[in-house]
Amino acid sequence: MTSASRRAGAADLAAEVWWFDIREVTLGPADLADLEPRETARAAAFVFPADRHRYQVAHVMLRRVLAGLLGAEPGRLAFGRLRCPACGGPSGKPVLAGPQPGEGTGNGLSFSLAHSGDAVAIAVARRPVGIDVEREATGCVCSLAPAMHPDDTALAEALSEPERHAAIIRWWVRMEAVLKCAGTGIAHGMDAFPVLGAPARSRVPPGTRLPWEPGPPSRAGVAGCPFAALSAPKGYQAALALPGLTVIRYRWGSDRQ
Repeated sequence: MTSASRRAGAADLAAEVWWFDIREVTLGPADLADLEPRETARAAAFVFPADRHRYQVAHVMLRRVLAGLLGAEPGRLAFGRLRCPACGGPSGKPVLAGPQPGEGTGNGLSFSLAHSGDAVAIAVARRPVGIDVEREATGCVCSLAPAMHPDDTALAEALSEPERHAAIIRWWVRMEAVLKCAGTGIAHGMDAFPVLGAPARSRVPPGTRLPWEPGPPSRAGVAGCPFAALSAPKGYQAALALPGLTVIRYRWGSDRQ
């Protein structure tokens, strides 16, 4: 391989992750004008202002991140969805739609968006990617245990509180990241394979090399989307799924506002 092809191959196995704190983002009319009518209507449907603001920040920042990578204007980006690989329905993975600047549709970029509490996370890569973030449980989440793979349920039920609740949230973010990467989402169930079993890392430092977890989590590869824990703000858990992932580059929101 030439040095250029090695660099290109490494780029295909890398993911960039942006974090935003919605409390630090103020959106004006000009910012909101970048949203599509569908996004504007969805935001207006939220009853609580905090939920509306979280949605608006997530979608405005997604446009800004992608526009910066593509050399485009945020308001000119169009989005669509692929077919679900499980059922063939129209609710598959979100994608950039139509011609975009650069080489081909979306310049080969894949993206994933997640938000919870005050945190918004955006992942971008050149392969299918999935990201999820959840605020750590403040109450009992044991009602989610029946939705887990039996191996994960058994592991969680053997733990005492609050370790059990932390394990269930860890299961959720890992599984949702994998299913977002695969394009099926959670509508077809979340119990196809286990994602717990290896020692949990509560925080992965934002370095260049990714520490992998051995053991049962590698079985997420049956969905084609192995995953890793993400460095997340205090009080949150997050995970990222990307085939062949070797490098994560973190971007903290203040330099993108």
